[in-house]
Parts: sequence; structure tokens; C-alpha cells
Amino acid sequence: MSSQAVEFATTSRLRDGRLISLRRLCADDAEAVVALHGHLTDHDRYCRFFTLKPVHLDQLVSRLIEPGNGQCALGAFDGGRLIGAANYTVSDDPASAEIAIVVAHKEHSRGVGAALLKQLAQVARARGIRHFEADVLADNDPMLVVLFDFGWPSRRLNHGSVLHLNIALPDGISEASTAFNEVR
Repeated sequence: MSSQAVEFATTSRLRDGRLISLRRLCADDAEAVVALHGHLTDHDRYCRFFTLKPVHLDQLVSRLIEPGNGQCALGAFDGGRLIGAANYTVSDDPASAEIAIVVAHKEHSRGVGAALLKQLAQVARARGIRHFEADVLADNDPMLVVLFDFGWPSRRLNHGSVLHLNIALPDGISEASTAFNEVR
């Protein structure tokens, strides 16, 4: 594991009591990232990519394990198994970043997505990012719960079946969200 991967390392307790590790993804994680995306159900794949057959999965994996300037990707690990990933890419406005989160189907509703979002937000705030943006299918209730459960101020624009969300990241995320990390 690279020293950059350790830079963002932390742990989080899931709803079922398991302790997972969260850290930056690195080149050693390439196969795990491919496997995570390859084992998504059709529904989960559609919710993540808005299509059943994402054509550039290899490029996505490269961006996640070797992020460029203005990008960050974190993985959630249960032991050595990657069970979720979250990433951001800074937009044209350097205080705003587009995010994406994916969680292995069997790990839904256990707090993996929330743990990833919180850690990603902490990293982003430390780098001057004040807002996350996300496009989410309007019927993707599990993702909407993850994005809204922290209670962070947000705006949503309805584009038919897709919601465009702008989420304000509060100062002091770690202090404001510690209790949530333990129960989600």
C-alpha cells in the first residue's frame, strides 16, 4: 500500500458492529475495483452508471486508483475485501466537486456509503472544497438516504428521473458527524 493510501486511512463501525477500514485507493487495488463493479447487480449498475453496460470501466478504474489533480478516491475494506468506493472530481468551480459512491449489493444499508461520504467530505473540506454535486436517479432511495441523512444543507434540481444535488459541506465535519458514524 502506498503512503498516499495511508494518508486518508481511518476506520468506521457499521450498523452490524463490523469495523471497516477506509483509505485512499491505489494501484494495488485495481483488481478489487474491477471486481466490485463487475459484481454489481443490474439494478445497482444502472443506479451507478445510468446504464447497464458502462463502456469505459477500465478508464474509471484507472481514475480511481491513480487519481489526477483535483480528484480523490477512497475505498471501504472489510478485512482485505473492497466493499465500497467513493470518489470526487473537482468541477470548474474549485470549491465544488462531483461525487460518486458505489457499495457492494450485500453491504447495502449497513453504513458503508455513509462512512465513505463522511470521509470523502473530510478530505474535500481539507482541500478547500465546500460543495458536493451528484446526479442521482430519483428512485434511488438508498443513495438519497445516504446523501441526506447527515442533514447537510442541500439544493435539488429535478431533471425528470434524475435529481441534480448540490450539498454544502459544513465546517467541522468530523465533530458534527461523529455520532452518525457510530450508528450508521
